[in-house]
Amino acid sequence: MGRRGLVVFDCDGVLTYTKNSWGLLHEYFGSRDNKVFADYYKRGLITYEDWMKIDVALMIHSFGKPIRRLDVEKALSQIKVRDEAYEVVAYLKEQYAVAVVSAGVGEVVGRVCRELGVDLCFYNELKYVDGELVPGGVARVPLLEKNKVIRQLAERLGFEAGDVTYIGDDVWDIPVFEDVGNSIAVKPCGDACGRARWVVEDLRETIPLIDRFYMEKRVKEIFGDGLNKGIP
Repeated sequence: MGRRGLVVFDCDGVLTYTKNSWGLLHEYFGSRDNKVFADYYKRGLITYEDWMKIDVALMIHSFGKPIRRLDVEKALSQIKVRDEAYEVVAYLKEQYAVAVVSAGVGEVVGRVCRELGVDLCFYNELKYVDGELVPGGVARVPLLEKNKVIRQLAERLGFEAGDVTYIGDDVWDIPVFEDVGNSIAVKPCGDACGRARWVVEDLRETIPLIDRFYMEKRVKEIFGDGLNKGIP
């Protein structure tokens, strides 16, 4: 396990080329990702589990017949890991603890973690009964509680929130950007671009930014405020 800090990646649109795996499922099964339910969730009118149930119910209704696990896996098999992600994660794992914390589903996030060799992997799970997709699921990473999940992980590993670098790409990542020590947004990132410390187009650009953050943090720990007074 790396000791210099904790680097956490979102999955969809960050480690993969596909921006939204939930949206891809809606498209594949002929349903529509109704934004009104996202608004209900933001306002606290429904839980994330409720939103998952609604999303899955919309997919089943639009598909017109039972959806099997194999159907879901086939739909999500078109999601590919970014080519540069292998190089970036391999480098970071030599020096840091690396994790993936995503509100995406296990069929995608779990596969991405396995391909990249990331053991600290947190995601939501769809619900199946005898291989058939049914409304519901297990919400281990509710969108509005991602920062809580990351804080708990950091604490378990002996880090504080200020020791965490988070790489995301969406407005839902903004609360995490505001909670961690170092934040990086990957384009396209919309409003999230203006809320991260750094913005990149290629994951490889994150490496010097991450190394720089932890180097500066270490120097500050050694010299304290004296660094700002010209002490070499």
